[in-house]
Order: sequence, then C-alpha cells, then structure tokens
Amino acid sequence: MESGFKSAEAYRATALLCRQQAACDPDNSWRLLGEAERWEYLAEQILASRQNRAAEGAKPAIETGMPSLAPSQPKTMATPPRPPRHG
Repeated sequence: MESGFKSAEAYRATALLCRQQAACDPDNSWRLLGEAERWEYLAEQILASRQNRAAEGAKPAIETGMPSLAPSQPKTMATPPRPPRHG
C-alpha cells in the first residue's frame, strides 16, 4: 500500500512541475495546465482506490454473510415454536 501513496506523491510532484513550467511558458500554459490536472486526477484515483480497498477490509458483518449482533445483545438461539398438542 505504501507504493500507492508514493505513486500518488510522484503524480502530484509531476503536476506541480507542469504548473511551474506553465508559469514560465505562457504560449504552452494551456497544455501544461491540462497535464497538471490530469496528473492530479490520477493521484486522486490512486488514493481513492487505496481508501476503497481499506474500506472493503472493514465491511459490516451483514455484507459478508456473518450474523451481526450488537455487544449488548445476548447470543442465544431462538427456540422453534412447539407443535400443538393433540390430546
């Protein structure tokens, strides 16, 4: 997971360089600013996917198919109803 964060940092650094170049090159600033936006978008995608993976690891029990009991609830099994007695 560390590599995802480093990749996002590298993408943001590239976006910063594009912005700096845009300030020095007004004729190509539109292209460079567009590239900067693209690099920022890619960085956000990496971080979002990392957050999604982390959130999937902490899914509620109901999504995983496991019963979910609150800590205050007793963990007793319900008894089935008794059949009627015929006498």
